[in-house]
Amino acid sequence: MEEIRAFVPVSSSSDFDSVAPHIANAERDYLVPLIGADIYQRVITFYHTDFVEDLTVAEQKTAELLRLFQSAVIHIAYWIGFDLLNAHITDGGFKRTESTSVKGLFKYQEENLKTYFRTNGFNGLDTVLQYLETNSSGFGEFAVSPAFTLLKSAFIPTTDLFNELVFINKSRLTFLRMKPHMQLIEDTEISILLGRAAFAMVKAEMVKANPDPKVTALLPFIRKPVAYLASALLMEESGADLTDNGLFFTSTTSGYNNDTERKPSASERVAVLVKRNRNIGLAYLDQLRSYLAANASDWSEVTPSSGKVFRRDNTNKKTFFA
Repeated sequence: MEEIRAFVPVSSSSDFDSVAPHIANAERDYLVPLIGADIYQRVITFYHTDFVEDLTVAEQKTAELLRLFQSAVIHIAYWIGFDLLNAHITDGGFKRTESTSVKGLFKYQEENLKTYFRTNGFNGLDTVLQYLETNSSGFGEFAVSPAFTLLKSAFIPTTDLFNELVFINKSRLTFLRMKPHMQLIEDTEISILLGRAAFAMVKAEMVKANPDPKVTALLPFIRKPVAYLASALLMEESGADLTDNGLFFTSTTSGYNNDTERKPSASERVAVLVKRNRNIGLAYLDQLRSYLAANASDWSEVTPSSGKVFRRDNTNKKTFFA
């Protein structure tokens, strides 16, 4: 309980046994799927090691990561266990504990407290990802995990770059959730518009230390439609807006208004945002087509999907296209 009090000001009469199952569930369902079993086991081993001398730099970083784990996990534990922690379970069923000296919270206070635990829990997980990203050289296990947030082969490789295009509150969780949608837009829009040869060339150049200048100039025109169209897909799928970093976990894709109504909050607003971002993304796709047309000498291998930009090598052909 002393470790918990470093992050949540619980009373001295609190019983660790009552919250321990929720801590285990928070680690199993939220922390481990995000960071991977290897990093988790490394920190667990560190936690159970007795150090008699000063910590090395690597050990100090692991100690800091442990504190970030603890902060995120305990907030999520109180959020997911909120109702059970307020109930008394006996052979006779589920009962509510009452006292003459202590009264239960009002409904709005319960909802505010749940929101507090949820928000701080997911913000804590975001901080964990940011710390691992910043110190990736010291945590090699994370650098090869699916949760690694530096997507070198993607048109939008970092959270910060995506946030410059579409605001996601610099959330690594939201950025990771966007990965399959960005890939879908690349496969169904960008690759078809550029054509196989140009698409492969751009992908190969962009990961180099010094890419071809024409690729560097093209990338901003690709990134904008990818960001807006991918964000529209994510909001449409989840029913939540992009500031809800908890939508990384499918079980919490949208903030619910209350405990009885299970539907996405502010669905009308989300629908408006989906339509807006999709329209902006399509407009940026048109800008990409116009850029390719204006720079046709650099992109003669482009095979567009719309007919707005059409170039063909007429050599040895029976028909002629101008």
